[in-house]
Amino acid sequence: MKKLLLYNCLLLCCALSTRSQNGNTSVITYIAEIPIIIESGLYIDTLTNGKILNTISGKIRIALAPRNISILSDQYFKIANPINKQQLPGIEYRYFINDQSNNHWFSLPHQDTDATKFPYSGLLADTFIRANEKLVIQFRYKWNQKIIQQNVFSRPELLPSIFSYRQKEQFDSLDNRIQSKAVKDSKKLLAGFDTLKESRLTVLPGKHLEFLFKKLSLNKDSCIQFRLREIKNQENTAWKLTGHLLTLNTITANNTYILEVKYLGMDAFNTYRINALPFWYQTSWAMILFIILGVVALIGLPYSFYIYKLRKEKQKIAQVQEQLKTVQSQLNPHFVYNALSSIEGLVTNKENERANEYLASFSDIMRDTLKNSGVLFISLSQDIEMLEKYIRIEQLRFEFKYTMYLDPRLDLDAIEFPPMLLQPSIENAVKHGISGLGSEGVISICFHKKETTLEITIKDNGVKRDSKIKDGHGYGIKFTNERINNLRKLYKKEKIEYQLFHSENGTIVTFLFENWIQ
Repeated sequence: MKKLLLYNCLLLCCALSTRSQNGNTSVITYIAEIPIIIESGLYIDTLTNGKILNTISGKIRIALAPRNISILSDQYFKIANPINKQQLPGIEYRYFINDQSNNHWFSLPHQDTDATKFPYSGLLADTFIRANEKLVIQFRYKWNQKIIQQNVFSRPELLPSIFSYRQKEQFDSLDNRIQSKAVKDSKKLLAGFDTLKESRLTVLPGKHLEFLFKKLSLNKDSCIQFRLREIKNQENTAWKLTGHLLTLNTITANNTYILEVKYLGMDAFNTYRINALPFWYQTSWAMILFIILGVVALIGLPYSFYIYKLRKEKQKIAQVQEQLKTVQSQLNPHFVYNALSSIEGLVTNKENERANEYLASFSDIMRDTLKNSGVLFISLSQDIEMLEKYIRIEQLRFEFKYTMYLDPRLDLDAIEFPPMLLQPSIENAVKHGISGLGSEGVISICFHKKETTLEITIKDNGVKRDSKIKDGHGYGIKFTNERINNLRKLYKKEKIEYQLFHSENGTIVTFLFENWIQ
């Protein structure tokens, strides 16, 4: 919570407020004869005699405190009342590190009244203090050279030290109580903890480690950096930030670690060695037993796995083949229904002679269909013959024209092909495309060889009026998709594609069978 401090000095008014410690630096307001603001990282939050600040981070900036704006601070100290603002032009300052006090004196910087962020245009020092060094800043009157104020900023070489530890399971009922107490006080030995007397520690297998560090009067609790490295893996590990309670959940059995800890901003670190004992199965005699069992398994398991995999593969192939036959059996009633509808149309129009011819050709196709109902593939020449029979009987009713191109490089008798796979696409082209065009309707069927790919295209010059056909939801399209999906499961190396393209000039259906022919 922000606090507003008002202090008066003659005509001087300076408003101070606290801020949250979310960043890497902290701001301290020091109110004395010459009010200053200090920006530092980690520091010990006591000022010895109100004049010495112990900083750990090294980087430090000092500025004059503004007199007429609010100052956001993490901490403040008030030692004395500030001097009159009108006296500032008669004051000079200097700063030096250790005893090198031969620096020149400088007049105080002129402060911009519009500045709202640190250093408020009153920067006095922006430097870095090494370990075991001290920075001294002095203020004096110009006319009599009398020292008004002196502040010392030291950087002791501090190292975090582990006070106590415990080995715990992954889930421990003490966790909540330990975490709350550890933040408040790390000097008392808590229940379940042991004092760490050496820099070496042995851990039982499967246990996690929890450490408590000796706590200093620091401005932040999360101010300790650590890294955990395996002895057998000496790669650099990034430093991580923790508080005075450190939990290590990455300790694995049968391993040795080096734990390094330091304060944020310091280079020096403390080192601890952690030896995690092995589980029984990680011991030498267990390893020998495992090797013997492994040799036995190495001989027997591959053969058993091969038999199992072969049986599963056969079952999978049989299942897919059964699905293919099921779809083919579903296609037959659909074809019969459409054929009977065509015969009904011819009879209704009193075209008995054509109806008889249609029926004779239809029965011929049905014999071939029933003969092939139990097989997954027939020769491409047989399928083309059945396809032409179907086209000719549809011509009896709709009087359209068709052309068929067969690539001479194709061995039609050697190429295996799913029976009646193309029939639903041609049926859609007839019924939903060119049925109303009469002799103007044209269907073009082409069989091409492109290296090892069999490409089949079916084109018509009609316009699909049925929205289901346009959207690809017709029964014929559904059966075709199901058959192709099952074929893909059966032949994973042979890529099979089925595409429809509708336009104002007609429809193009494309079948691609990659790696299907030699």
